[in-house]
Amino acid sequence: AEWMPRLTSDDVPLSPYRVIWDLMHTVDRRRTIVTHDSGNPRDQMVPFWETLVPRGYLGWGKSTQLGYSLGLAMGAKLGAPDKLVVNVMGDAAIGMAGMDLETAARTRTPILTVVLNNAAMGGYEKYYPLATEKYGIKYLSGGYARLAEALGVVGLRVERPEEIVPTLRRAI
Repeated sequence: AEWMPRLTSDDVPLSPYRVIWDLMHTVDRRRTIVTHDSGNPRDQMVPFWETLVPRGYLGWGKSTQLGYSLGLAMGAKLGAPDKLVVNVMGDAAIGMAGMDLETAARTRTPILTVVLNNAAMGGYEKYYPLATEKYGIKYLSGGYARLAEALGVVGLRVERPEEIVPTLRRAI
């Protein structure tokens, strides 16, 4: 109950918790495999995603690099082609591994990638103060939906809370 205001927030920019909440209530969790990337998407998803079937949620800790979930999702799809496979990643992660969207397109491996685009690589500035100050490593930008289109997959951008569920349904 304490978290419901964030999970159902109508704020703009979007709350990542709202995106995860709407995703969880839009997919058929009995026929879906979901994973997350490392960093903030993992931390935001782990406490709230409720799985209903064994191997419906592939969760993991801080043991991998940013972008790992994209390859993991493709592997899960190859292992369970009848399931919807979803990976949730941040903008830093897609920046590290996003070119593999082309791999998914070329190999006809249909997955659903949700990018939580907050334009920030959060939490790292305390470890890299000089790089943050000099090169702005904390601040990211990019048109990831356009990148997806350029790599041969459908790219959809959501900016308002009421667009989340219809866009997820369209993507599915």
